Amino acid sequence: MKMSSRIRAALGGVALTYCIFAAAPAATQDDVVHWRMNSLLYPKLFGEAGERFAEIVRRLSGGSFVIEVHDRLVLDQDTFDALEAGLVDAAWGSAGHHGREDSALTIFTGFPFGPDPAGFTAWMQIGGGAEALQAIYDRHGMKSLYCGILPAEGGGWFLAPIESVDDLGGLSIRSFGYGARVLQRLGVVPYELPAQEIRQAFETGLIDAAEFSLPSIDADLGIAEVAKHLYFPGWQQPVTSLEILMPERRWEVLSDRHQAVIEAACGDMLSWTAPAAVEKQIEALQQFRQMGVEFHQWPDDVLVEMREAWEDIIAEDVEGDPLLAGAWSDYLDFRERYGDWQSRSSTGWTGSARHASKPQPLKD
Repeated sequence: MKMSSRIRAALGGVALTYCIFAAAPAATQDDVVHWRMNSLLYPKLFGEAGERFAEIVRRLSGGSFVIEVHDRLVLDQDTFDALEAGLVDAAWGSAGHHGREDSALTIFTGFPFGPDPAGFTAWMQIGGGAEALQAIYDRHGMKSLYCGILPAEGGGWFLAPIESVDDLGGLSIRSFGYGARVLQRLGVVPYELPAQEIRQAFETGLIDAAEFSLPSIDADLGIAEVAKHLYFPGWQQPVTSLEILMPERRWEVLSDRHQAVIEAACGDMLSWTAPAAVEKQIEALQQFRQMGVEFHQWPDDVLVEMREAWEDIIAEDVEGDPLLAGAWSDYLDFRERYGDWQSRSSTGWTGSARHASKPQPLKD
């Protein structure tokens, strides 16, 4: 099925959703539920997804549910407090934004050498991922709904090519989260810098390389003007998941209809985010070519060592958190079953065998 056909099919599903809710009478002012939602995401692409979500909720509810979106009204680390205090009613972002409050949440944004968007969505929707995530949020009194998926990030921008693991030793690299921890084990000095400071850090010599986000967002930051070597794949984050997060009590007081509206809006966003993001990456790569950027594949031996470092890190983390251990165990079980199907049904599947650079024979 071609891309255009998939998009048409997704839009057909959205049209059906609108038909289901179209019979709702227009709400009077006294009936309207007003929410303030804080978007934690970069305004271009990520942020606009929050605005789109709010508009879908308004339309599906017949105007009886209005969400006012604020761009980073509070910071990631302040989100739980802002939700608890009622400063905002919901947050639009990704579970990894709340890793400082609970590190077990980090894998639910996307993690090193994890599944592609289709695999991640399957895990979340039918493989137990959403239930495992909610179990972690339960200990904070929060409710999460899976609302979108974005493709892999770039693997990193470098001033000079990387030919072996030895070339990483001693480099100063802007990185974050699990990716930074993996690189640190390979001798990298990681720097956690905000987006707006990355280009300046290159220009002043503070960093030798950087990984931040999708190529389309990296393009907006001007990184390609100072670093000319872009590596693929984005092993550190093969997907970025999106969610709406709210206090459990806020969800419970909604009517059944308004809960259904939010769930339907999340379904629409899930069908929209992936193709919309891919289109922007195609445009970004063309722009980079015109700027003289060189594209590189990570050497297999480097990927192997990165993968081994990641496996050590996640093994250490699950030892200290039973809920994370349960979630990771469920994922590994799902990965085995999903990989068994994919390896038999797809001629060009590049899943764990590609990322690990290890042969994965079919099992009978």
